[in-house]
Amino acid sequence: MSFWQKLTGREPKDPQRYPDSGARMTLLLGGAGPNADIVRASRRRVVVADLRRAPGVDLVADLERPLPFRDGAFDEVFSLEFIEHVPHPDLPRVLRECRRVLAPGGRWLSGCPDIEVLASWFALQCDCVDGWQADPKCRACGGKARISPSRWLKSVFGNQEDYGDRRRGDTHKNALWFGRLKQMLEEAGFGEVRRGNPETYYAPFKADSKLVVEARRGASV
Repeated sequence: MSFWQKLTGREPKDPQRYPDSGARMTLLLGGAGPNADIVRASRRRVVVADLRRAPGVDLVADLERPLPFRDGAFDEVFSLEFIEHVPHPDLPRVLRECRRVLAPGGRWLSGCPDIEVLASWFALQCDCVDGWQADPKCRACGGKARISPSRWLKSVFGNQEDYGDRRRGDTHKNALWFGRLKQMLEEAGFGEVRRGNPETYYAPFKADSKLVVEARRGASV
């Protein structure tokens, strides 16, 4: 099963789950593996940047340096399950770089775990949860649990798969919620910050724990 199918529960080219933004040039952040091909299928032109080298990746990004693109090079910066891997001290600078490479009016869109939701689910963990569904006959939670302990840990701290980097890349280094991300985007110079619909990009059983945020680059420098 591909990365995109794991996220959405749908086939990669399902237009209802993967709408065309109309962007002429998209920068995909965190597109290692099959996800890069899926984005290319629904966008006109895509440049893929990731923290690790993998099939479909055009640029292995060094987050300690500016992105190697001219100002205003892209109409869209798109990412799913990426910004939580950016160390929290570095995220404001990365957001400023995203704004710099966006054309005026360009769209920034990102999806990530919603730590505000996950925090509210801390007391709603139970081992009976299978496929995000609690066992209604469970004596421990009475069928009221929302998430298994292992899934809660993965959602907060990352899957921590070892891609030959001693699990560094697949570990979450940030925790985000709408109010915090909105503030950071506005401080980076974005406007029109709003929530997106997680069910557009994630399967319903995962969407409840996800945060999708959209913003626009204004015309000012």
